[in-house]
Amino acid sequence: MKSLKFLTLRRMEAGIFLLVFFTIFGTLGSIMGVPNMLNTLMKTAYSLLIDTVFYLMAITVLSGALGKLLVEFGVVRLLELLLRPLMKPLFNMPGVASLGAVMTFLSDNPAIMSLTKDKNFSRYFKTFQLISFTNFAAPTAWD
Repeated sequence: MKSLKFLTLRRMEAGIFLLVFFTIFGTLGSIMGVPNMLNTLMKTAYSLLIDTVFYLMAITVLSGALGKLLVEFGVVRLLELLLRPLMKPLFNMPGVASLGAVMTFLSDNPAIMSLTKDKNFSRYFKTFQLISFTNFAAPTAWD
């Protein structure tokens, strides 16, 4: 009985969606012409992918590479030494967490993910700190 009611609601939901979908795109297609509407949709999707997604992906890749270089050449150890007195009382994080804030500011949270996988970097963190580190610098990405 309960599953029958659920299935009926799901079918109604699908029907309402199709009605709204075809009404919107049918109206647009009748005003613009179907080829023009499809061409506009494809050009918009292409522009979104090329101009936005690939651009952000490139920034993320470069920021991740910069983070790896900073870890490899000892800049992270220097950051830990210099910033620990500030980061520990404010955020209960090691000094190297400031690198995450910088990487997030330059790219977005995906750069932090590559840092957390690096054993030389993650050894500065306790388990609970490493888990919260991925969200530590998130607000800077939206400023």
